[in-house]
Amino acid sequence: MPSAAFAISITSLVPELILAAVGCVVLLMTQAKSGSVRRAVPGITLSGIVLAILILRFGHLLGISVGADSINGGLVFDGLAGFVRVSALILGVLIVLVSWVQPADEERGEFFSMMLFSLAGLMLVGPSADLIVLFLALELVSIPTYIMVALSRPGPRPLESATKYFYLGAMAAAITAFGFSYLYGVTGGAALDAGAVDRIVDALRDPDSPAHNLATIGLLLSVVGLLFKIAAVPLHFYIADVYQGAASPVAGLLGFVPKLAGIVAIFKIISLTGWATTEGALFWILWIVAVLSMTIGNVLALRQTNIKRMLAYSGIAHSGYMLVGILAGPIVAGERAESIMGDGTAAVLYYVVIYGIANLGAFALLGLLRVRGRPCETLRDVAGLLRYYPSIALLMALSMFTLMGMPPTPGFWGKLSIFGSALAAAEFAPALYHDWIIALVIIAVLNSALAAAYYLRVIAAVLLFESDEPAEPTPREAPMIGALLCGFLLLVFAFYPKPLMRLGRDASDRLLVPPPTVQVESTSAIVAEATLLDESPPF
Repeated sequence: MPSAAFAISITSLVPELILAAVGCVVLLMTQAKSGSVRRAVPGITLSGIVLAILILRFGHLLGISVGADSINGGLVFDGLAGFVRVSALILGVLIVLVSWVQPADEERGEFFSMMLFSLAGLMLVGPSADLIVLFLALELVSIPTYIMVALSRPGPRPLESATKYFYLGAMAAAITAFGFSYLYGVTGGAALDAGAVDRIVDALRDPDSPAHNLATIGLLLSVVGLLFKIAAVPLHFYIADVYQGAASPVAGLLGFVPKLAGIVAIFKIISLTGWATTEGALFWILWIVAVLSMTIGNVLALRQTNIKRMLAYSGIAHSGYMLVGILAGPIVAGERAESIMGDGTAAVLYYVVIYGIANLGAFALLGLLRVRGRPCETLRDVAGLLRYYPSIALLMALSMFTLMGMPPTPGFWGKLSIFGSALAAAEFAPALYHDWIIALVIIAVLNSALAAAYYLRVIAAVLLFESDEPAEPTPREAPMIGALLCGFLLLVFAFYPKPLMRLGRDASDRLLVPPPTVQVESTSAIVAEATLLDESPPF
């Protein structure tokens, strides 16, 4: 009955609705005359995220079906949606903690409401099964971040950064929407379902048909527009100025929320091709962008003495590593194992979460430290930390080692899984592309070695160098707790990475493709088989 369908729709969206409702509440709290009310905004924000986590985990005890397979309105709650929900809420707690005292009292409500809206948008990207819903969810992720950059600290620099971020974001959104319009024309609808996959695959297999060119243009434009979300070349120009101009906690947020949204959106667009990432125009665009992102990001990072700009450029390189996993694609059906070594999409999901935690931890520590009353930003500012504040120095070193991919940090397991997945994909790729995939892995390994140079500079500064005027941490408990939790999670995933890997593997179940030796009549059979897979709940 319609009423039952409506009830399922509402209950399935309870976690997202909680974030949106709390966002409206804290926005109104800004207008309160009492300073104590405005200072309660971070606590209310954190309480809303914790409530959403509890509903997601224990909602079934209250009759709230937050894990329904599908609902009306272009949303499908599968394993990928569950992974995005869990990741967004867990890291949302960390983001709130490290941002606890960042904005001024009179702007705190706007700041934290935008944070909640952006997290809600990220949680909607995961289940999006419609081009229109996906586009709106992506914009709900992005638009609040423009405002957060402007509000994050006083002065003209964050306003300039937000302006650059906004205009390039608007251009990227236009490119994405233009690409979606081509896909809509080829598929005859906005739904990202088996029928859409059939039509796109049929169009790509017939080079002489007009639909072939339309499908190719739509896929390329959509993917290029989404590169802005992950700060990959060529839509990377904003990232250094935005990271430097924004407050450190906001820069940490930008390293996870838009990046995960962009990665998942790219998954959904590429899945329309039946994950034909190892052949054709899509292969070359992913290959070229991955190589340029890794190389340009690392080379530019090598030249930096400002740590925020260094981490910004390193984020471009990390996007290149993630594109290697996207090019590898999901594991071949029937070959699933306990590890994610051969599953490129699962490896990318694991990697983006680990990168988000390490990046947020590094920026949280930079936001805590002060030199002559100003936030730390340069290598000179963090010199000599080990002698005076060893715990902060060790946390910073752990974050840098993770970003570098030093064994046995979780960053190492992530890179190993991504590169191993690409090598596994090379075995099944057509002969023309086999050597190019191997070459891509070699370039990625060389870039990882190159990146060690600038990460080791930060590690040497905090552990080995001395300073006559060392930085001092501000007495802020919540940001310090957030930084400590980032370090704790990195240690947990270093020695016990299986839980997060298992979540990533379950999330990629719907992206499975058949083995090359098996002949199927249409891509709809592939999707139908994938829908029969047993999906575990996200917790």
